[in-house]
Amino acid sequence: MNDEESFRQPQPPPGQPSLPADSAEAQLHINLELAPGTRLRVTLDSHSPDGAALEQRVITLENPAAPLPPSGPLPAPQPRRRQLGSFGTPGWTIWLFAAALAVYLAIRLIGLAQFPIYFFTDEAIQTVTAADLIHNQFRGPEGEFLPTFFKNGGQYNLSLSVYLQVLPTLLFGKNVFITRAVSVWVSLLAALSIGLTLKNVFGSRSAWVGALLLAVTPVWFLHSRTAFETVLAVSFYAGFLYCYLLYRQGKAGYLYAAVVFAALAFYSYSPGQVVIALTAVLLFFSDISYHWQQRKTVLRGGFLALALAIPYLRFQINHPGETLRHLTILDSYWIQDGPFGEKLARYAREYLSGINPLYWYDPTPDGLVRHIMKGYSRLWLPALPFVVCGFALAVARIRKPEYRAVLAALLAAPAGGALVGLGITRVLFMVVPAALLGGIGFSTVLEWLAKRIRQPSLRERLFLGFSLVVFFAMSAAGGFMLDDALVNGPTWYDDYGLGGMQYGGSSLFTAVRAYRAENPRARILLSPSWANGTDVIARFFFDDPLPFTLGSVAGHLSGYIPIEADEVFILLPEELDQVHASEKFKTIEIADTVNYPNGQPGFYFTRLAYVDNAEAVFAQERSRRHQLKEETVALLDGTEATVAYSALDIGVIKSAFDGNPNSLIRTFEANPFKINLTFSEARPLDGLQLRVGGVATRVTALVYEAGEGLPRSYSAEGEESPAPRELFLDFYETRMINAIQIEILNSRDSEPAHVHLWEISFY
Repeated sequence: MNDEESFRQPQPPPGQPSLPADSAEAQLHINLELAPGTRLRVTLDSHSPDGAALEQRVITLENPAAPLPPSGPLPAPQPRRRQLGSFGTPGWTIWLFAAALAVYLAIRLIGLAQFPIYFFTDEAIQTVTAADLIHNQFRGPEGEFLPTFFKNGGQYNLSLSVYLQVLPTLLFGKNVFITRAVSVWVSLLAALSIGLTLKNVFGSRSAWVGALLLAVTPVWFLHSRTAFETVLAVSFYAGFLYCYLLYRQGKAGYLYAAVVFAALAFYSYSPGQVVIALTAVLLFFSDISYHWQQRKTVLRGGFLALALAIPYLRFQINHPGETLRHLTILDSYWIQDGPFGEKLARYAREYLSGINPLYWYDPTPDGLVRHIMKGYSRLWLPALPFVVCGFALAVARIRKPEYRAVLAALLAAPAGGALVGLGITRVLFMVVPAALLGGIGFSTVLEWLAKRIRQPSLRERLFLGFSLVVFFAMSAAGGFMLDDALVNGPTWYDDYGLGGMQYGGSSLFTAVRAYRAENPRARILLSPSWANGTDVIARFFFDDPLPFTLGSVAGHLSGYIPIEADEVFILLPEELDQVHASEKFKTIEIADTVNYPNGQPGFYFTRLAYVDNAEAVFAQERSRRHQLKEETVALLDGTEATVAYSALDIGVIKSAFDGNPNSLIRTFEANPFKINLTFSEARPLDGLQLRVGGVATRVTALVYEAGEGLPRSYSAEGEESPAPRELFLDFYETRMINAIQIEILNSRDSEPAHVHLWEISFY
């Protein structure tokens, strides 16, 4: 039976844009061949040229069942055939999509605790903070109930990632696999959202390719196997984009889901806040006419966004200035001195680097080795032709809102990272538009090839066959990447220390636990110099209080500290070399070692004993160190001064006069820190300003004025503070000064001690 239905485009309602004159009478003819007893429901949507929805009409077509033959037995029932390529009913395309998600999960969860080979402090802090939150009855360190943000490395940059670890910590305790698995399961949202966007928004029958593209993207493969909070932000961002596009298709209620996903991304990762904000701005102006049509929904969505912003507003009220402090800690160029134009130009350079295809497809990328898959580009190189094709289509079809949204995501991806400096975790959002563009390009190419075949049944079979070949090829690529990472990944790089892989974690603390079980009386001093935040990693593997002490052998090398017979030092290779080179120890006994993945010793369990005259040796060294060093420095006004100062172990003395409040110097052991300034010629001064550390501090200055024999004394004191601050010494009037002798004393510390100084300014 052939059914034909005509659909005449109606005139748009008042207030909506009308169609062009030549299309006002356009008709749509549908010719269908329906089997007897079949009923078909067709939904027709009409849109204006700018994409705005005009009308929806539903048509039901039916072919009555054929009459039974007049006599004879009923014919045997024939098996029902499922039409290939139909996404409207469960078919092979849906099964491929489900299989793609299964492949995605498999190559994330297999060997999850073994690769990446490090267990970084930014992973451990999530579960450790969740455990502290549970212990403190869901109050933060300041007593705040359900705090919005938590500290990591002295700055408030954790939020949702901590709360997601609460239930797993309650159920399973602190476990590397579980901590990372939480991130993996959330990252499945990204694969699901990208596939559903291709299916339900772009009408692709190859939606599975989007999930597989994300699965084999090297930079995402690596980071989605960690508990870094950037993974959560990117995953929620993909969900936000999908829900927004459904809203843009006329399903208004999805705007609320988009707002919720945007908030989740916002609270997951601080650079994501910029990406979310910029994407929202671009989408708002891109679809402003549609938003006006849906203004009631948009208004309610705005109120929902305000409600979700309440925790952020509470944080800003309780912790004013933290955003600026965050940029200060990251040493962002935006808070440094300099013309605004130069900062804007710097931002443009960083942004363009983050959107440059060479950054993403270079097979030998630069950067920290722990963020790089050796031999792989950041994005999957074989997909580049399809990404280029998808990008070209998006530009050509930019009048369509779904393509504009993908381009908006592409433009927004580097925006957060460019504020500080290009770093892969800050610009990881790029994997979302890259996977979407690759999926669009692949689907378009595949459909174009299929249309070259005229016979429908053969076309569908070839479409299925080619899809299966690509599916298994991409799955095999993912399996190869997984095998390469697990087998060869541990030896891709041989820098396992602080500047490289920061290897230790599970292997080191497992060895410590075993050594303590065999030597329960041993007092262990474990070097923290192999990783950032070693104390956090230690608290992940051991309950409080730690059964060992974190500390460096450097103190025993610079001063005489008695060593007991049951003390054991866990030393890094370079520290063991320093112990040998010092010639201050008569006994250096290696009790055990923990090897790096390449088989070389990485940690030495060592017993030490000083030489017999060690105290005399250290006394002579201390006397030499207390002699002031001397050099000439250039001051900001171009004049020079001779500076005599205590020995430093961080920074150089000229940093105290460079005008940069973030350049730190620190004494090796001297307390007070002595700085004697002699100017090349007398200069007028009204006082001094010093930026010092947060411990209780007293600053004293002896000021030698031209024409006077005796110095004038000035002093200032600062109480304990959680952050560096300024102390002022006012001379009460302008004086012509020849020289100044400054002493900076940590009031509550004896010597040896570290005195911190950032800047000395004259006014």
